[in-house]
Amino acid sequence: MVTMTQSETQSGVQLVPINSVRYGKKGDVVLMMHGWGVNLDSMRILGELLGKWNQVIIVDMPGFGKSPKPDADWDTIQYAERMAKYIDEENISPAHIVGHSFGGRVAIRLASRFPEKVKSVVLINGAGLQRKMTGKRKFKSLRTKFLSKSCKALDSMFGTKTYQNWYTPRFASADYLNAGPMRNIMVKSVTEDVTPDALKVTAPTFLLWGEKDDETPVEFGERFHSLIKNSQLIVMPGKDHFPFMDEGAHVCASYILKFFRSLDPTASNAGAGEGVK
Repeated sequence: MVTMTQSETQSGVQLVPINSVRYGKKGDVVLMMHGWGVNLDSMRILGELLGKWNQVIIVDMPGFGKSPKPDADWDTIQYAERMAKYIDEENISPAHIVGHSFGGRVAIRLASRFPEKVKSVVLINGAGLQRKMTGKRKFKSLRTKFLSKSCKALDSMFGTKTYQNWYTPRFASADYLNAGPMRNIMVKSVTEDVTPDALKVTAPTFLLWGEKDDETPVEFGERFHSLIKNSQLIVMPGKDHFPFMDEGAHVCASYILKFFRSLDPTASNAGAGEGVK
């Protein structure tokens, strides 16, 4: 389903059309938001499993999959405002919000700024915090910043393209190199720190983390757990940044369904989470 509204929210955020797929016709509404550089297909298997007991909507975030890029370079607050309007458009408030990585950044913004639209939050290897720089990581960061500034200074003085031709291919992340027209949005998002918003989240929150994640390490999950009062953290042994891929989808679905059941034991998903297949 594609929502084709083209007006703006009250804050001026363009109502980019949202492409989505749906699973399930009963139970609570679960709105799922994927991570950076992928689309809703990355969460289909998990969505299908959750859809056995819930009404699941997986969206292509604006600029990914079949949802067009915003005209402006949005930050994650503007993404959250668009998703809040989407919840209104689809009349699905309040919804369980499931966010992976970049989608987790948006989920935190959404839950803190539009609490009436959020029944609970599930962060799967959520992004939005700044890494703690110690030891080798701190030295590497300082060295990279020094090289970046030096290359830009050389280009400014001599009209060269050292930054573009030498620095970027060697030190830019794969996400940055592959971002294309979304690059400015990516740069905005990775420099954000959602700590102030995380402190304001009141919805019950479930934090699900892959033990071997190098992109958003377990330390992020632990920090979110300390920031969000009504939260619980589960670390999945041996899993990476995408713990819900392949057989991991069944494990993740079991954890998430048990969390939903704990919020309302009398709901239609009361028997969920036991032996998800």
